[in-house]
Amino acid sequence: MKKLLIPAVALGAMIISTGAEAAGYHLSEYTTTGLGRSFAGVGVMGDDYSAIGFNPAGMQYNAKSGGQTGLTMVSLHTDYKGSVGPETDALSVAVKSPNTHVKTGRGHTRPTRVLPNIFAQHKMNDRMTFGIGAYVPYGLATDYDDGWFGETHAGLSEVSAVNVSPALSYQVTDTFALGAALNIQHISARLTSATTSPSPDPRIPGALTFDGVTNNLEGDDVGVGYTIGATFTPRKDVRLGVSYRSKIKHKLEGDLKLTGVSQAQSMVAAASGKSLGNGNQDIFTKITTPEVVLFSGAWDFNKCFTLTGTARWTRWSQFDDLDIYSKKTGAGISKTNENWKNTWYYAVGLDYRRNQNWTFRTGIGYDETVIKSPEYRTARIPDGRRVLTSLGVSYKKNNWQIDAGYMHIFIHGSHAYGKSAGASDIDMKYSSSADLLSFGVQYKF
Repeated sequence: MKKLLIPAVALGAMIISTGAEAAGYHLSEYTTTGLGRSFAGVGVMGDDYSAIGFNPAGMQYNAKSGGQTGLTMVSLHTDYKGSVGPETDALSVAVKSPNTHVKTGRGHTRPTRVLPNIFAQHKMNDRMTFGIGAYVPYGLATDYDDGWFGETHAGLSEVSAVNVSPALSYQVTDTFALGAALNIQHISARLTSATTSPSPDPRIPGALTFDGVTNNLEGDDVGVGYTIGATFTPRKDVRLGVSYRSKIKHKLEGDLKLTGVSQAQSMVAAASGKSLGNGNQDIFTKITTPEVVLFSGAWDFNKCFTLTGTARWTRWSQFDDLDIYSKKTGAGISKTNENWKNTWYYAVGLDYRRNQNWTFRTGIGYDETVIKSPEYRTARIPDGRRVLTSLGVSYKKNNWQIDAGYMHIFIHGSHAYGKSAGASDIDMKYSSSADLLSFGVQYKF
């Protein structure tokens, strides 16, 4: 069977392809004000209630209790061209028949998804604040046209995770605060593709031909982790924060549905110690979402302007490979070598408070890619380094605040090149960009 990829997580609303905002499948689109400054200063700004998802100690910077909800629309534009093939034995049997060939072509994907979020917090007293949020920290979605020339590598990929996070913060001293959040995380995934499997070729003795098989993999799981953070306010106009989000281990259990498998293909699979048959199979795989360390700062250098900055380290290196197993027999169904590397994200932003009602903001960010080399890049995640640029605006009136933000992401062209025994060889070039539009509303009391 073809390589199957389940590289992690996002919400029932599903997000955008190839990790639109950040490397791998990391997302930060659960703050509209933060999006307007390319996520610089997240967790320490105190201008919305999203600190629960970044640095729970930052809840102390909100002077009033309140809540917010928002939506971010993500539209990814990807053009691709290249070749796939020659086909190899999808069961890792190193046999190629003379009738295999290279498929070439070009195309594009234009998926659009909407990401919701909701946060609320209550000041229990002068020192302690309780909050809760539901948001999308990770996610992935790609959707190629049916029958495209690389269908043995990817079709539809929708992987999503949503966090529900209760949180507490405590003002230890006038300048120092601590916070913690529990991350209850639900993962779900749906992956489809076509694959090639061997059967005897009657025209050539001893050779194999390749008949079409389609697969549809679905699964989900719930895991628990945490976020801890601290903030430091050395001066009234300076806010600093650091936080750590723990990894979360998941055992993703679900179904693999195969269609188009012939009896001969099943026999070849059995001979190689693998299971291949029509219908549903119970499967499982183990996934660990990465640890994240976040540093943020904000400086109100006069009454009108605030300079913000963020540096974020993500431990992607533990995503070394992905193995999928039959739940019934324990036999391996597929193996994908990922070999990702740790990454840094950097951003700077600027807020301009025009008056007591209007605030304008902008920002720029740079994100490294998780992919070490083209040999490890896949059609499901043709990840590349990226530059983020953004604009935002907020309007306050009485207890209400309305926020809007726009971001454009320049994604560096990427190359996927690999020889595989589990699908066909791939030699693809990708050119991508993304547009994000976010709206939010807050109420303070």
